[in-house]
Amino acid sequence: MSREIVIETSMSPKKLCKRLDRELTEYRPTLNIFSLGRFMRKHRYETCFYGCRRDDYRVVIFHHQAKKRDGGASGFFGEIEKTENGSRLVGKIRKPVSAYVSAALLTLIAWLLILMCAGLREFYAMGAFSGIWAVALFLMMFDNKKKLIEAYLESLRE
Repeated sequence: MSREIVIETSMSPKKLCKRLDRELTEYRPTLNIFSLGRFMRKHRYETCFYGCRRDDYRVVIFHHQAKKRDGGASGFFGEIEKTENGSRLVGKIRKPVSAYVSAALLTLIAWLLILMCAGLREFYAMGAFSGIWAVALFLMMFDNKKKLIEAYLESLRE
């Protein structure tokens, strides 16, 4: 589930962009699925907010905790808009698309195994695969990063 976030600040859009560039550890998501793993290994011993600005005013922000591999965690996907008194950061806190694709692949494989076991009348194996699927899906979708990212975005209010 995504959560809509709107942050009003007195900083101009350019000033807000400069602050984000200064505070965020640079990471540009790519189609290469191994690039995030390399980033996590490189910053293994530090806790940081990372992300980038796409285009001029589109922003992506994630949180990384030291000694954790938290690449599929929720992040902020939003835009910086100019207002009369400064700027507004509007976006959603949600999981990256890759997390949903991984969950869909896991579900597909698990259901194929469950149906195969049902066809072979192996009900204990069917129950075991169902349990593994449910636990794995819960662990993939459970996330405690939303509050951290929301607190960071609140700190941009000044």
